[in-house]
Amino acid sequence: MTRVQQSLSDLAAGRPIVLAPGPTGDPDGYLLLAAEKAWPASVAFLVQHSSGFICAAVTRRECTRLDLPPMAGTDRQQSGGWYAVAVDAIDGVGTGISASDRAHTLRQLASPASTARQFTRPGHIIPHCVDDGGVLAYPGPAEVITDLNRAAGLRRVGAFAALVSEKDPTQNARAHECRQFAKVHRLNWVTADDLILYRRAVDLHVRTTFTVTHAGPYGDLRTSGFHSDATGFDYVAYRIGEPHTIDTPLVHVHRESNYAPHASPVDQGLQDMFAFVASHGGGAIVVERNMNDIDSFTLTPDERDRKRVGRNADIAQILRELGITAPRLLASPADLHVALCDLGIAAVLDPANDPAAAPTTKSPMGSTSTSIHSVRGVVTHGDQRGRELGFPTANLVVDEDVYTELVDGVWAGRCVLPDGRSVMSAVSIGRRSTFYGRVGPRLLEAHLLDFQEDLYGREITVQLDHWIRGQATFASKEELIAALDSDVRNIRALARNARSPEHQSSTAPDENGAPE
Repeated sequence: MTRVQQSLSDLAAGRPIVLAPGPTGDPDGYLLLAAEKAWPASVAFLVQHSSGFICAAVTRRECTRLDLPPMAGTDRQQSGGWYAVAVDAIDGVGTGISASDRAHTLRQLASPASTARQFTRPGHIIPHCVDDGGVLAYPGPAEVITDLNRAAGLRRVGAFAALVSEKDPTQNARAHECRQFAKVHRLNWVTADDLILYRRAVDLHVRTTFTVTHAGPYGDLRTSGFHSDATGFDYVAYRIGEPHTIDTPLVHVHRESNYAPHASPVDQGLQDMFAFVASHGGGAIVVERNMNDIDSFTLTPDERDRKRVGRNADIAQILRELGITAPRLLASPADLHVALCDLGIAAVLDPANDPAAAPTTKSPMGSTSTSIHSVRGVVTHGDQRGRELGFPTANLVVDEDVYTELVDGVWAGRCVLPDGRSVMSAVSIGRRSTFYGRVGPRLLEAHLLDFQEDLYGREITVQLDHWIRGQATFASKEELIAALDSDVRNIRALARNARSPEHQSSTAPDENGAPE
């Protein structure tokens, strides 16, 4: 989220940014620039560090308005957009190939006053018609710059050029080279996945299709239908009681496996979940409709993964529409829980009250919900917020390239000091949204219980033992202090339970106190 916000600021100021490859999208790196902010110096920078092949991302509507037809032989049914015939501006340019001429052509393409007669064909700027769904439909460089421009309040026309590898000029730059290039030239970088997450959190792409209320065995049951314009999936949400008035309502997400559920006997497991939620004060059941089985035959594993990511984002928006921001999830997959937390929903897993949960063997301090169990780093100076609140912390900057699977939230853990001591700690990982919203730096802040020593400049290892809750934004310092105090009490209780005989594990901790 921070990288996207910084990129929006740079594009609005007329600076280029770097699009680095991520798990999703093109494996090549690109330089991106807002077309309306294209000036000779910035276009010359794109030419210098690319092959010189500069494209203009243009929406389908603008392609029609400016009469930009597809290049001969273009397959318009392929994924993503398509290339149009190259153009030059007619007035105010020379041969059209110089950085000054191409900057002028880009600004003309971005101008709402331009007409088709103001361009000659062929030319030296290659328009690329973007997919109407933007980066949510196809994560290409044209879609990325178009969506970034829209989010920055700019015209939806952008320039992009493939970044050439400095190590091997016969190849395009890969991820690590893109990040290094951005660092050397003091540019911001972003990935298509960053923008997808940003759009999922910020854009509204789920709409209500119907709402009805029926009397039932659990009182009035308010039922709403939803359709996602981003994924094409349909959902039905059942509200039991008044979940938006409950601090942490129970929520169960049911994914249909039957393509024709109305022709089959009632799903008893789902009915049991209705009864369970009703008996615990209310909540919501969200049913993800299974419309067909085409995906399992036509999509690659990566495409199916992206579909699942999209569905999780749909669920986050549906919960917001229902007024639920801090649900307790019942029988939910781990990827949904993590996705909701990433998208600003302070979800917690509730296996203790889950009728579908199977017994599990716990470690001495409980169980983790992430594959990363420890973070090592040097303690840095912060802004003293924790000390001001009465909870001083040892701060580590989280390297997002290294700790990609680290889950934000509050953890029960331990800090292993350089001398081998292990100190029980309350650990917070996130961006401190109460003070900085979504744009603060991502930090790990460890409050070492009953500890007063100075750790600045010393390397420590923070062990993550038990996930307590997701990150939350509080209305006041007083609410934040109360939540921190509750977290510390819970962590002390976990530690006491871990030491009791009935909670001892058969697996002994290693010499640093971490469960094997």
